[in-house]
Amino acid sequence: MSKIRQLSDEVCNKIAAGEVVERPASIVKELVENSLDAGARKITVTIEDGGRRAISVADDGEGMDADDALLCLDPHSTSKIASEADIFDIASFGFRGEAIPSIAAVTRLTIRTRRRETPEGVEVFIAGGKAVSEKPAGCPPGTEVTARDLFFNVPARKNFLRTVATEERHIVEILSNIALAHHDVAFILKADGRILLSTPSAPSILPRISEFFGREYANALLPFSRTERGITVNGFIARRGFTRNSRAEQRIFVNARPVESAPVYRAIKEACGPMLERGRFQPALVYLIMPPGSVDVNVHPTKREVRFRNEFDVIAAVRTAVSAALRTNDAVIPVTAEGVNDPAETSARLFPDFAPDIQTRNATSEPANNTYSSDDAPVPASGIVTSVDSLLESARVGYRVLGPMLHAPFGNAPAAQDINRGAAPQQMQDAELPIPPEQQQNMSDNEPRPDFRLVAEDAPATDFGGTGLRLLGVLENSYIVAAIPGGLVLIDQHAAHERVLFERILNGIDGTLSQKLLMPITIELSPADMAYVARNLHEFENIGFEIEPFGRNTVKLNSIPAAIKQENVGGFFHDMLARIGEIGAGQRLATDTLARAACKAAVKAHDRLSLQEAAALIEQMSHCALPYSCPHGRPTMLNISISEIERRFGRK
Repeated sequence: MSKIRQLSDEVCNKIAAGEVVERPASIVKELVENSLDAGARKITVTIEDGGRRAISVADDGEGMDADDALLCLDPHSTSKIASEADIFDIASFGFRGEAIPSIAAVTRLTIRTRRRETPEGVEVFIAGGKAVSEKPAGCPPGTEVTARDLFFNVPARKNFLRTVATEERHIVEILSNIALAHHDVAFILKADGRILLSTPSAPSILPRISEFFGREYANALLPFSRTERGITVNGFIARRGFTRNSRAEQRIFVNARPVESAPVYRAIKEACGPMLERGRFQPALVYLIMPPGSVDVNVHPTKREVRFRNEFDVIAAVRTAVSAALRTNDAVIPVTAEGVNDPAETSARLFPDFAPDIQTRNATSEPANNTYSSDDAPVPASGIVTSVDSLLESARVGYRVLGPMLHAPFGNAPAAQDINRGAAPQQMQDAELPIPPEQQQNMSDNEPRPDFRLVAEDAPATDFGGTGLRLLGVLENSYIVAAIPGGLVLIDQHAAHERVLFERILNGIDGTLSQKLLMPITIELSPADMAYVARNLHEFENIGFEIEPFGRNTVKLNSIPAAIKQENVGGFFHDMLARIGEIGAGQRLATDTLARAACKAAVKAHDRLSLQEAAALIEQMSHCALPYSCPHGRPTMLNISISEIERRFGRK
């Protein structure tokens, strides 16, 4: 008997629904895009229970007649394309003919629609992809689609849905992105009787940006516009210093379609340059307009990703436009028209030996007259290391004493390079010793500081779990080095401080570790973040945040956890919300989820800690319930035993 069987239409529809309908926000996206394709100028979205119970999208578009209302329920039935050639020249948002059948396969779907030229409309009902009913209905011109009881016939999928607050946040985010691409369309979002989003149509995108993200966000944006090789790039990039810890606020639109594009993200990163702190991202709104045939949207069923025919042209256009905007706003580096408008020419002048784009143009020009001074003369590769002296000098590790020096264990021994240079006995006796403490205070802050700080042997031991740990120094301003009986221990200062903050925040659930702010701080949030915070006020209060709604899309912080510094609380709160969005909140917004996001305020790698601060951090770790890993699972310390050290030196 054959093992291969043909699946029924019902199973096929549910498989397709699994690709298209991931969560309630997926339904909102597909229905709103259908409304835009129908020429709607006002779209109203209504949800109940985060979209689980009901999702309704009503528009004032062109509507459908009775035949089209029934035909749109069949898989791969669409008015957007008619032939194979149309697939490579798609100008509409929908084209697969999968959205409505997929939604109907996992919900109880009702469609009420009417064309303007007809006196009455039609109502079509379908449940789980079966039992279609049709009847005349009185309704305004346009279309209203209502999907009820999401995943009622697929309970396993329903169990994967998140909390109401999380699902609402995804819906607000989806609708906000669509609204940012269509400023000439009015959008309204209602959730359980509350208005989460209401934005009228506007002649430009600027009022909508200010409404969604706040005045501070809008004032930090720099506009840019460029047309290059048939690609028009418009948008905004945040000025230097206005950053987030997530790429979520870098929004990309290709022909008014919100998408995710790795090449465009790369172009933005390259344009921002190496001055951008690692792990930080400048918010951006990038609008790309190009011929439909030069971009492939038929990559993913949700049309979330696109593929460019000329990817490098897109990267170059975005990079040039964004970098020009940032450089124009940079008061330190003067802007020249040639540097902004023709980067290829500028590059050719700076690097005459590597100018492939203008090779023929410079073929008849005279070679550059490059002259060098004695100090600037290039060094041949064979002369990079010419002596033992330079080798020892390059390998030397500097150190300085942090505590009083009782004795010099090596006497007046000279430095290694003095021995190799044949230093005289008197010079050897006068060899420089480590800098005494009284002289350290007179050292200029401008002098280079070594990367390792050595503590004198009489440094007090720290009682860390009864191990008799003795602090030795800090390596690369990132790792605390200490000695324990039988070996060494390296402590990651960032991971260790995260663990300390995490447990302090959790232990403050009763409010005892909350600090009242003398001057409350107001923070402007995006509609998605505002809806999320409003749904979880109690959970935020549990860890020490006293949050009060303060107008539309604005909250007021009256208290914050005592473990968190007050500097830049607004930026920290935005970063915390972004962190929560990345890791997800599970079936509920657990307190430890908030605490993990809050502990990102910990000291970072390469932040300079004094000896006292390092000792205090170790002492605080000794009071933690789980001191050996950070809240995210990374180890806070590594032990290196004496036997391991001896093995590395070949003594065993």
